[in-house]
Amino acid sequence: MAANVGSMFQYWKRFDLQQLQRELDATATVLANRQDESEQSRKRLIEQSREFKKNTPEDLRKQVAPLLKSFQGEIDALSKRSKEAEAAFLTVYKRLIDVPDPVPALDLGQQLEIKVQRLHDIETENQKLRETLEEYNKEFAEVKNQEVTIKALKEKIREYEQTLKSQAETIALEKEQKLQNDFAEKERKLQETQMSTTSKLEEAEHKLQTLQTALEKTRTELFDLKTKYDEETTAKADEIEMIMTDLERANQRAEVAQREAETLREQLSSANHSLQLASQIQKAPDVAIEVLTRSSLEVELAAKEREIAQLVEDVQRLQASLTKLRENSASQISQLEQQLNAKNSTLKQLEEKLKGQADYEDVKKELTTLKSMEFAPSEGAGTQDSTKPLEVLLLEKNRSLQSENATLRISNSDLSGRALCGAADPSH
Repeated sequence: MAANVGSMFQYWKRFDLQQLQRELDATATVLANRQDESEQSRKRLIEQSREFKKNTPEDLRKQVAPLLKSFQGEIDALSKRSKEAEAAFLTVYKRLIDVPDPVPALDLGQQLEIKVQRLHDIETENQKLRETLEEYNKEFAEVKNQEVTIKALKEKIREYEQTLKSQAETIALEKEQKLQNDFAEKERKLQETQMSTTSKLEEAEHKLQTLQTALEKTRTELFDLKTKYDEETTAKADEIEMIMTDLERANQRAEVAQREAETLREQLSSANHSLQLASQIQKAPDVAIEVLTRSSLEVELAAKEREIAQLVEDVQRLQASLTKLRENSASQISQLEQQLNAKNSTLKQLEEKLKGQADYEDVKKELTTLKSMEFAPSEGAGTQDSTKPLEVLLLEKNRSLQSENATLRISNSDLSGRALCGAADPSH
């Protein structure tokens, strides 16, 4: 029943009778207005038909008469159907317009149904409570009849309480003794832990001091190595520059000697030609003078050729010196790079060891100062490098040194190429 009332309430609530009545009322008003308009249109149509009959010839009226009758018949049929539909609508409208909305009544009925169900549930619960109360009354009556049993039970309870009290006191004493023993054991372990911690702290401080000393030593060695590398690089560059200067001078001297030798060869060739002519047309004294002149030129030419040979030997010697210097420089640069890599590895190991110490932050500040002093290329870049790890700075410094080494190798190769060109082409 409650389900039927609820479903009917939901149906009529969705149906919304009041909204339907408002829509029907509006439709009825529209139909009334349309009826008035249709009546006026009908009158105008009749007037127009009369005017048409008056103003139209007889033969044309006869031709149009069937068509007008057909239109009149259709219009009458439409009017009849419209009136019947309007009459049916008005009948439904009259029946529904004043019908009361059943939603409030159904809502009230649903609420009453719920209340009735609640009353039924309460009545059922009251019946159960009455039955339970009767059972309690019966049990209470039985309890009253068992006073002797209750007294015996109370006596047993008293005995149990005394036994439990003595057992509780015994257990409390045992627990207290155990707690005291545990406290003493924990205190002993705490003292041992404190002693061990103190010993480890002293050992860590000693290790830290050792690491700091090793770090300072490594830093000094790294600085010395860098200074030595710079000094040797500068010295090698100066030495190469001196050798190149000597090589250029030797090339210039060889060029001058070559030109003088060419001049002497030309003079000797001219003298030979003159000697051939003189043997035909001149006398013996003139020939002797020409022979002496030719001998002098040959001696001077031989001297120039010896000088050129000496210059070529000097160029070859300078070239050998340059090659040896380049090999020595490459070997020394390789050794310095190996030493630098070893120092970088040592610094990295020291920094990893320092990370495990308790006061690593203080040591890290010293490492930051070391980085700003040793590895910053300029004052402007020092602020940025101070935030970089030490390994990154060492790698950057190593790359910079490798770049300088590559530049020196290229310079050595250029100098060697120039020396080889000078030795192969003394005329230039």
